[in-house]
Amino acid sequence: MPKKKTKLTYRTIFLSDTHLGMRETGIKKLNHFLAHVHCKTLVLNGDFIDGWALKRAGGWKKEHTRCIRLILKMVEKRKTRVIYLRGNHDDFLCNILPFAFEKIRIEEHFIFQGTDRKYLVLHGDCFDSFSTKRKWIARVGSIGYDNLMRFNRVYNRYRKLRGKKPFSLSAWAKAKVKGAVNHVHRYEESLAEMARKFKCQGMICGHIHVASDRMIGDVRYLNSGDWVESNTCIVETMDRKLNLLTYNKFLKDLRSEQAVHNLSISIAQKNRYKQLPKESSLKAAA
Repeated sequence: MPKKKTKLTYRTIFLSDTHLGMRETGIKKLNHFLAHVHCKTLVLNGDFIDGWALKRAGGWKKEHTRCIRLILKMVEKRKTRVIYLRGNHDDFLCNILPFAFEKIRIEEHFIFQGTDRKYLVLHGDCFDSFSTKRKWIARVGSIGYDNLMRFNRVYNRYRKLRGKKPFSLSAWAKAKVKGAVNHVHRYEESLAEMARKFKCQGMICGHIHVASDRMIGDVRYLNSGDWVESNTCIVETMDRKLNLLTYNKFLKDLRSEQAVHNLSISIAQKNRYKQLPKESSLKAAA
């Protein structure tokens, strides 16, 4: 009998910026994550498929196809509801919005009702001036980002050989360059104000590849990060708490669940063995 795969269960998972079609992504980690979770609702919050990368001969891989198959399997086998919100890199979806088939919806945004507040859920590129008013700069920047990721991968191989931890050049730049810091701050403030206009007290977004969970005035701001470098998402637990989840935290939780599962199997096997009739009893009966 095949060994049953241990899985973690959530009510809702919010993923963004997976960038399928881009050469340098965390696709192996993403697939491992998807293969070991159950959820009632999966929200793909923009830039799930990177149309820009594919147009310039991006790198569609077998792992990218497997990712889509894993999601469709969740829909078919577990009846998971999928909500796909368009981002700027998958803006080709604008022509068909809104669209729905089976348990999959493609939309611009939606309202998520939490236990304590309502959340406006959208990708967030509409508040990035480079994405809306200066698209050519955004596209050039996307090419530069791809090249930076390739260089970063080679650099981290060198660091690994020297026994050092991986280092993110883009995260360093976002934290150190004043213009980038100010841009992120303005972006977050704009989204918080947008949530208020929709009479929501929370915001769940992506786009800028900076995972976050913080209060901006009276608005709870949640950014699911990305699956290019940070490998993070937002999850709603079964007791309806919204948490920012890193891939490393997911691995830790999965190991704990596997340990509990293995222990319960071991106890069940021992109990079953104790209930078996002893050899002496069988001889006496004979």
